[in-house]
Amino acid sequence: MRYDPGTATYVTVVHNPGSGTRGPDRDRLVRLLGDEGFAVTYRSTKEKGWEHVLDDPGDLVLVAGGDGTVGHVAERLVGRGIPLALLSLGTANNIAKSLGLTISPEDSIAGLRRATARRFDAGTVSGPWGTRHFLEGVGLGLFARTMCLVDERAAAGRIEPAEGEAALTRDLRYLARVLEQLQPQSWQIEADGEDRSGEYLICEVMNIRSVGPNLTLAPEADSSDGRLDLVLARPGDRHQLQAYLAARIAGREASLDLEVERVQRVRIVAGGQEVQVDDETERPSEDPGAVGASLDIGVEPGALQVLMPAANDGAAGGR
Repeated sequence: MRYDPGTATYVTVVHNPGSGTRGPDRDRLVRLLGDEGFAVTYRSTKEKGWEHVLDDPGDLVLVAGGDGTVGHVAERLVGRGIPLALLSLGTANNIAKSLGLTISPEDSIAGLRRATARRFDAGTVSGPWGTRHFLEGVGLGLFARTMCLVDERAAAGRIEPAEGEAALTRDLRYLARVLEQLQPQSWQIEADGEDRSGEYLICEVMNIRSVGPNLTLAPEADSSDGRLDLVLARPGDRHQLQAYLAARIAGREASLDLEVERVQRVRIVAGGQEVQVDDETERPSEDPGAVGASLDIGVEPGALQVLMPAANDGAAGGR
């Protein structure tokens, strides 16, 4: 379905009012869209069964929230040709930033009538838990281990409350602490039929350039090229990772120069290690000694359409 901004009438709004950045509330979202001539169906992600609103969402879906909310909505729109508009209200906003979507929610809504649709690939990952899509990345090692520990702290009520940049800095500090003690892991990795097995601190398969607290692991990633970026950090990369995290914690610009390979399919024997899929973690096996659990990671080119409001027409295609 080709998005026609002149005839689009019905919009479904999926809003996470608990996102990291304060934004328009329900009434203001509905009013702003009504001013643009849209009939609005609104759902909060805090409502039980909110997902059913996507069964018949109308002409387009507008997501007001962070990367997690975008991912949950996008997974239900893959392959359906229903355009997706993003209002960045999260803490990291990796997906929106990868597209150059940095204008205010108000300006984004005002630009919908002149928006163009951009192809956006969806990654796929199959493991013992089943098959699911991802928009940011799938990985093992540093980020996955940190996410698991943060989840445990949160469950115990020991997470430090923070918002915005303070929350990003907090998460970067967690990563730095985990990195100090992290032992390299040996993984069997096959990328487009080529053996990439070895010992690594990070193995991340990226659809966009950053994950987590804006960790830019694949700076040249393009979410519309039908490929993924395999990022590998070897034991010898520990010092540059530490320097990168220290600079980011101090509020300075920093970059990484890790091994990156553009691929279409990756197979990984993960054993019992935790796996990060976007902003969630999966464990291939409850048995820490398991050696057979494997991941099969691929890409569905152009599986989604993301709207680029008029003010963003010149954004650099996901790079």
